Amino acid sequence: MVAKALHDAVASADVALDRQQEPELASGINEALLRHAGGSWWQPPSQDALEAVLTGVLSEVRASDIQRQVTGKPDARPLRERLLHPRPWVLEDPRLCLTLPWWRSRFPRARVLWIQRDRDAIVESLLHRPEVDDEAMNELTASTAHALVERYDEAAIRSVKVTGAPFLPVRYEALTSVDEEERRAAWTAVYEYAGVERGKPDGFDPRDRAAELAGGDGRKGELGASLPPAADGPLVSVIVPNYNHAPYLDARIRSIVDQTYKNVEILLMDDCSPDNSREVLKSWAARDDRVTLLFNDANSGSPFHQWQKGARWAQGKYLWIAESDDVAELDMLATHVAALESNERAVLAYSQSEIIDEEGQPVSSWNEQYRVIFGSTVHWESRFTAQGKDEVANRIVFSNTIPNASGVLFRKSAFDEAGVPETTWKLNGDWLFYARLLQLGEVEFFPEARNKFRLHRQTQRMRSTKAMATFFEVLALLKIFETEQWADSKMVQAARREVSGWWARSMFHAPPTTGNLKANAKLYREFARYNPRINRMILRVLLSKAWRFAKRSVGIPSAPFSAGS
Repeated sequence: MVAKALHDAVASADVALDRQQEPELASGINEALLRHAGGSWWQPPSQDALEAVLTGVLSEVRASDIQRQVTGKPDARPLRERLLHPRPWVLEDPRLCLTLPWWRSRFPRARVLWIQRDRDAIVESLLHRPEVDDEAMNELTASTAHALVERYDEAAIRSVKVTGAPFLPVRYEALTSVDEEERRAAWTAVYEYAGVERGKPDGFDPRDRAAELAGGDGRKGELGASLPPAADGPLVSVIVPNYNHAPYLDARIRSIVDQTYKNVEILLMDDCSPDNSREVLKSWAARDDRVTLLFNDANSGSPFHQWQKGARWAQGKYLWIAESDDVAELDMLATHVAALESNERAVLAYSQSEIIDEEGQPVSSWNEQYRVIFGSTVHWESRFTAQGKDEVANRIVFSNTIPNASGVLFRKSAFDEAGVPETTWKLNGDWLFYARLLQLGEVEFFPEARNKFRLHRQTQRMRSTKAMATFFEVLALLKIFETEQWADSKMVQAARREVSGWWARSMFHAPPTTGNLKANAKLYREFARYNPRINRMILRVLLSKAWRFAKRSVGIPSAPFSAGS
């Protein structure tokens, strides 16, 4: 296991906690904490019950007691051990998803090693786990095992965000890969993160995951069966707000008119584009009698003005805002209509997005963005129906997890009740709108990448030139989260700290204009209130930039320093 591999790598390695190799004391502590909160590892307590006990129970257990037990040195002195073993502790144990705040309060420099595994593989392992006394394993079903995995993932995200603990997500499939190069790279990352010399890349037995899946017992299907797509049904209003996207319009509109779901009305809009967009839009209106044109006489200044105007025009039961530079799989609308028709409580349905380039070639799945932001993609690996308020409180507080409107179908009545996005905001109006809308009901998600989200030079330039504005928008958004109590105060504060880190890493990319300098000074004062380490973060960025400049100047081949060191 991971802990054993780390210990084998170097004789003086600091502790690593692991479910099967951890010291008995650590195992007992985790189980005791869960019992005090009224639960167990297979029946986790509620978040409120857990947090109520983590600050008070087992207060007599000190860091020095644990260190003596783990190192096998009952007479060890904490200061001497700190000097002999300066590396931070590396924590790795599934129960730490739930108990991490207790451990961090005793070991504030501890790092988390987050071993992640395919959700279906975990469920399969739980269902086949040999019965153990007092674990009630025989009561687990596919659905309850699935819920257990989701609860741990949610708790892990909350723990690392709220505590601010550094963490390294590592895929179990990479650690056990039959591909030696992939396996070695994964283990090298683990050893480097733990601060120990490299050992053997064999903490787990290599496993051929593809072969295992091919020989599975079919349980995956019962965890989230897809709905049959609707061929026809209630009217769907499709609005296409365009600005200067003439090269992409044919592909965009073709992916709308060719949808397998046919009962649609289509509004093609233009916000005074300087290119030949209107000629393209008029040609489509001449070909399809479901198409209506709406052209602005003056630029509105915000894409959300177009959302507002289109929503007022729409007569359908459902609303699809199809951004003018994206495309969709032809069954997306039918899939989403079927989901909303089958669940009156759902206010929106969306599918996973795939990022494509200017030529329409795949770049990456949006799961890569989730992995960067949350450290985990478990939540988005399977189809789910979720309470909108929970999505907002646990995930949308940190990031707009709905990649873009093109992949979403809205229930029009809920859209109108939530009100249009902030038309004065340039980039984050949709983020705030989704948070408000999801207070009204449930969300339906499909993991298949039916939406193709196009990134191109114009998109990137727009985001770059508005970089400072977006931070002010996000701070305003989090203030609304706090005022409306859409997320608890710990999560909002953690989100502010995280945004301050994004700003520290990006502030030097903006041109050094007077306006940007004033904006950065104001943002610094704001972020300093939420992140006591902001000066250290800025210093790291400056040192990293200075090193890269020096390397280019003198031709140094590799950099020993990075902003994350």
